[in-house]
Amino acid sequence: MRPAKERFSRVALPANRPIRGEGDVNASGAVLSDAGPLLAKITSKIGPSVAAFRKQAAVSAIRRLMVRRGLNLDQIDADEDLKEEFIDEVTVGETHFFRGAAQFDLVRDTILPELCRSRPPGSPVRIWSLGCASGEEPYSVAILCEEGGLSHKVEIAASDISRKALSDAAGADFGEWALRNTDECWRQRYFYQCGSRYRLRSDLAGRVSFTKVALGADALPAPERGLAEFDLILCRNVLVYLEAAAVRRIARELFACLVEGGWLITAPTDPPLWQHAPFERSTTSAGVVYRRPTAPEKAPADDRS
Repeated sequence: MRPAKERFSRVALPANRPIRGEGDVNASGAVLSDAGPLLAKITSKIGPSVAAFRKQAAVSAIRRLMVRRGLNLDQIDADEDLKEEFIDEVTVGETHFFRGAAQFDLVRDTILPELCRSRPPGSPVRIWSLGCASGEEPYSVAILCEEGGLSHKVEIAASDISRKALSDAAGADFGEWALRNTDECWRQRYFYQCGSRYRLRSDLAGRVSFTKVALGADALPAPERGLAEFDLILCRNVLVYLEAAAVRRIARELFACLVEGGWLITAPTDPPLWQHAPFERSTTSAGVVYRRPTAPEKAPADDRS
């Protein structure tokens, strides 16, 4: 992404968050049947109703884990750490800073300024990056806030199902590929380069709090975990992997996680949500965005006797 004065000449097409290694192992029908109960247990931790076209890839991931670790299905089923390793295997995908550039333009130029103007003094704007992978998305938001002089007005939370992804995100250390859409002046301003690696400035990294969430499996909102009353939620390239019934329920949960007037941004490849929750929707240069409506002001009571 380039600074505001250098406008984009094109919009980067969003890419799906791929399941690692999909299609590289041809699981037989017998293996699919044998792995079915285990797959059901694990996908219940990822979130219910993983789309059917992804289940074959999940079985392939189980087979890779069995071969790599010399294990059988019963051993994986009995070991929670191995189940977590499987989750890491199937959910950690490719991403980069400022992915979906037009949406970040919208956040910078429209959403953040409006939210900051509308918040009472001393009340921070709360932002949630859901499905944050290795942290590029929430850190991109942190950079935008720093550029706009808004860092002291914003709180950023980020969540993912993958324990490994969250560990990598907290380390705030990235390769060249993750910064391929980041302007050189921002690389120099916000990252320390060490060989082929780039470490985000610690003051920026410290502005993002990470927590593990299984979207669709964990109950939301969860105010006791700080997962409620958000002004902006980014949930991009996640819902595309879920079946319709799960999407319907998650749409209602995300709606409930927003404050009145709060925004939700999904990816253009994600399924539409406006039929599943009472969002207002707007078509912008960055695609469709959603909002929780603001309740109409009550008319003053008639005090005539």
